[in-house]
Amino acid sequence: MTAWNERLKSRMKERKTTQEDLAAILDISQSSVGHYVSGRRNPRKAVLEKMADELEVSMDWLLGKTELPPIDKREFFPVPVLSAADAAQMLSNPKGGEYDMEFMPVSNKWIRGQKYAAEKLCVCIVEDDAMAPKLNVGDKVVIDRACKEFSNGKVFALLVNDAIYIRRAVQGLAGSSWTLSSDNKENPTYRDEVLMNSDVGGLIEIIGRVALAITTL
Repeated sequence: MTAWNERLKSRMKERKTTQEDLAAILDISQSSVGHYVSGRRNPRKAVLEKMADELEVSMDWLLGKTELPPIDKREFFPVPVLSAADAAQMLSNPKGGEYDMEFMPVSNKWIRGQKYAAEKLCVCIVEDDAMAPKLNVGDKVVIDRACKEFSNGKVFALLVNDAIYIRRAVQGLAGSSWTLSSDNKENPTYRDEVLMNSDVGGLIEIIGRVALAITTL
């Protein structure tokens, strides 16, 4: 695995950023930057975050925790890929926190065209075949976390018993219930589940509405 300071040097070279430039942006001495570049010292987290932002890379990439290439933020927005544990933490702390996750680049042009708030998007990995054949295990879906209420016929990402479910929401005739429906009618494992409105936010939490499917096939 490449040492983090080697990644720092390579990214500075790509962007033609000098040690003097980086020192001015980070509001630290040039000698401190020199220590970071040489690997003699490691920066504090706040400095590292600012450094990654200026160099337009994720902290995970800079620290060597992921091999995903740096993202050109003018064309792409780094959208976090959530595990069930990440989703649970994010739902319990919607104002933010520290998460150890990877990011997936999503086109800024697409985000603007769909009028989504980029910071409200996340990516979930499909964990079952309930929505097959359109969605299969391992596919990725971009989720709009700003959409926290069911809408009839739309597909949602849900947190259920420490797992992420992707299901279609169908409103009951009286309007007081929702059916979480599977598109895979050939598999009896995936039975429709009826929820009362009061169940939402308790037994089942809404992560958000599926905005885009990225299939592996």
